[in-house]
Amino acid sequence: MYMHFSHPNTTIVGFTLFIMIFLWNCTDLGSKPDDNDITDVISFTGDIQPIFNQNCANNCHLNNTFGGLNLSSYTGLMSGGNNGDVVIPGNGTDSIIIQKLGSNPPFGDQMPKGSSALSDTTIKLITTWIDDGAEDN
Repeated sequence: MYMHFSHPNTTIVGFTLFIMIFLWNCTDLGSKPDDNDITDVISFTGDIQPIFNQNCANNCHLNNTFGGLNLSSYTGLMSGGNNGDVVIPGNGTDSIIIQKLGSNPPFGDQMPKGSSALSDTTIKLITTWIDDGAEDN
């Protein structure tokens, strides 16, 4: 049996295939991306500096620069303190500032001194910013 496709039949089949392919390629439109797909950049000015402003406001490292560390600006943070550099861009775990925020600092007291420890989420945010290069953004 020989099947004959007329021009209208060919158009309908072609259009149907086009719609099927289009819909197949667009099946995830409007769906929420996985958390792993989100590539938000952590901002020093928008995310990190406010943490320092809120938690170091007891004048230890904002106005007084206790220990030689000034957390009032990116330049102050990156200049380090009496114990050297506190941030190692690309290496949050070995950065003194992360170690001092943790429960077992290598020297002295856990920071922020005299107040509640920062949440794990906040410490992870700072660590991620450092791991991502500790940029002034």
